[in-house]
Amino acid sequence: MKTQHLRQDKTCLNCGHEVPERFCTHCGQENVDTKESFGHLVSHFFQDITHYDSKLLLTLKYLFFYPGRLTREYIAGKRMTFVNPIRLYVFTSFLFFLLAAITAGNHHDPYARESETEVAKQKATFSGMRSTAEKIREKLAEGRVAPEDTANAISGANVLDLIAEDSLQNSAHVYDSLQQTLPAEQQDSWIQRKALIRLLEMRDKYGANMGYVLEEKFLHNYPKLFFLLLPFFALLLKWFYRKRKDLVYGDHAIFSIHTHTLVFMIGILAMLIGLPFHGFAYYGWLALLVFLYLVLSIRNTYRVSFGSALGTSLGVVLGYAIGTLIVLILFTLLIFVFT
Repeated sequence: MKTQHLRQDKTCLNCGHEVPERFCTHCGQENVDTKESFGHLVSHFFQDITHYDSKLLLTLKYLFFYPGRLTREYIAGKRMTFVNPIRLYVFTSFLFFLLAAITAGNHHDPYARESETEVAKQKATFSGMRSTAEKIREKLAEGRVAPEDTANAISGANVLDLIAEDSLQNSAHVYDSLQQTLPAEQQDSWIQRKALIRLLEMRDKYGANMGYVLEEKFLHNYPKLFFLLLPFFALLLKWFYRKRKDLVYGDHAIFSIHTHTLVFMIGILAMLIGLPFHGFAYYGWLALLVFLYLVLSIRNTYRVSFGSALGTSLGVVLGYAIGTLIVLILFTLLIFVFT
């Protein structure tokens, strides 16, 4: 393929250093004439595409069909031969979550409020609840009703029933007001009251769409959750192979990125295959396949026996599951508190 002519001036146009031959030894830019023809632009475009495609195809070939080999080769220093792990992970995870959102089938607008009729119904119900609270206070003040007779009617369980009935205009205030009509020993616990008040505040804000809002918030931040779990997975591997002085944490991180990338790619294929059949009953078999891949990948990357790789895989998966559960709980609490 025809190349551009070299410049007579040996000063690099990009960094200003001297260029001894064709490429600058300081920044790598080619010292050629900057006046490019349209043909040169097209040829460079196809060179870049074919070069990237060749790296991508080789990366995918190693990743899918040679468990652990991609990580081993990358750790050994063959960086230009393959696609950068983080770049591949970001692209794959983006495609996975985009496809998951498209195939979810739930296109309900989570922030669309109810109809005017429904809002009017809620206001009428709130008016009745406020009236009930005032009547309870009056009767308690006059001593005509024992506090214990109203305790069950104002409990957290009944509040949850009201949530299901969609009748909750300003309900957080009403619930707190009703609770204050009871003696301290008969009120819901502090934690229960705070949780219910927060739940009712969200219900007042989003109405019947509260569930959709929480789901949308969770799915929107789910990729960040996976990104946080990447270093944790690598940390588990670092602990299992803490006696290996030839490996640093970064090596385990590369293994973690490649493994998560493969999981996303298998997930993409699973969604595409399952889409025409409207079913994903085979996900359990895919999970078994991923675990087997993990065993073989650890075996080939860390050069250990199959039994040792199996034991390590079980330990890593168990630790990863526990860590994921803890992060999910904290993540859900944060969404619940700040939504």
